[in-house]
Formats: sequence, structure tokens, C-alpha cells
Amino acid sequence: DDLTRLDPSRLAMLRRLLPPTGIAARFADDSLQVGLIERPGRLEACLFNWDAQPRTIGFDLPSECAVQDFWTGADLGHHEGRFVAVVPGHGARLLACTPA
Repeated sequence: DDLTRLDPSRLAMLRRLLPPTGIAARFADDSLQVGLIERPGRLEACLFNWDAQPRTIGFDLPSECAVQDFWTGADLGHHEGRFVAVVPGHGARLLACTPA
């Protein structure tokens, strides 16, 4: 892609990835459905739906957290315990969870 011609929304998305951290998600099992990335002061959850239909996928929060969609910045509220999200068919979501 010609970075000088990127749409501002796409450029904002790209900036969220900089600088690269080199920290990979850790998956609990071979389903590769939920991957967690532990960063200082924040947990990131990568949710993958390998099915064609939308699916509800959950993961456990370490404490009460403010949950935000990483890509859109949408505030998903404060949650504790198990957090569940709907992931579109053949889709993925990346959630940033910050202790409240």
C-alpha cells in the first residue's frame, strides 16, 4: 500500500500497531480460539471464530476491567469474571482490558 494515500481511518488503524511489541498471544489449547497477551497494565484478548456462523466466545478477566475494542476504540464497559463477545463468522476481535 502507498502509505501517503491511505484513508485517515486506515492510517489510524495502522498507527495502533506501532511500535511492534514482539509479544505473541498465548493460546490455552489447540482450538486457537482465545489468545491472551499480557502487557504491563493491560490484558489483550484475541478472539477467533473459525466457523461460518457468528459465535459467542468468552475468556476470564483477571479482575474488574474496562474493556475496549482495540480497532474501533469502542468502550464495551466495565466487567469482571467472564467476558463474552459475539465474533462474526470467519472473523476475529481484539479486546484491550485495563484494570478498573
